[in-house]
Amino acid sequence: MGGVKALTWLALLVGALTVAACGNRAPATPPTAAEILNKPYTAAVQDAHFSLVAHVVSGNIAFDATGDGVLVVKPQQAMKFTMMTTFSGQVLKFETIIIGGKEYALSPDNPRWIVTSSSSSSNPSSLFKGSNATYVGEETVPQGRAWHVKAKDAQGNPFDAWVRETDGYPLKYASMMTQGSTFVATFDRFNTGQTIAAPPTSDIQP
Repeated sequence: MGGVKALTWLALLVGALTVAACGNRAPATPPTAAEILNKPYTAAVQDAHFSLVAHVVSGNIAFDATGDGVLVVKPQQAMKFTMMTTFSGQVLKFETIIIGGKEYALSPDNPRWIVTSSSSSSNPSSLFKGSNATYVGEETVPQGRAWHVKAKDAQGNPFDAWVRETDGYPLKYASMMTQGSTFVATFDRFNTGQTIAAPPTSDIQP
């Protein structure tokens, strides 16, 4: 269905979750907004799990979806996620894998994986990278005390980011894309030994 390509924007959310251990206490004075956005890139996280809630708009199609995914930072940056939605009374499942500069998409109307280049729109290293960053303040989220920052991604879409004060871990990311699509990713588990691989060649649509 046409809505599946709208899911490619998810890749803007998931990037190199390289995380710094900044000690057990947050600084008394918060860093600048730009410094906060950079914190997830200053040390090494192997992998991170996230849950997601989305409202996807593509042309005249719009739907709400939920799901989860995994970002792997090392040894190779990669991401996979699954989204579920009910559309016209049917439960639909969408799967995406981003690895090695390619994006693989599986949807109800495509029983085999469709592969496209992800170099321009789906980059696992772009998470939390933004311009025009402004510091909103401190907030408490389920995973801890966090700095809240607003910024714009490389495509000019606004996003909000929450970064844990004690260690620089990314805790939450919320974005609004063109045509009204929205996405909220909540990170909850780190370094659980996840791995990601591209689909078998036999399962990819020629």
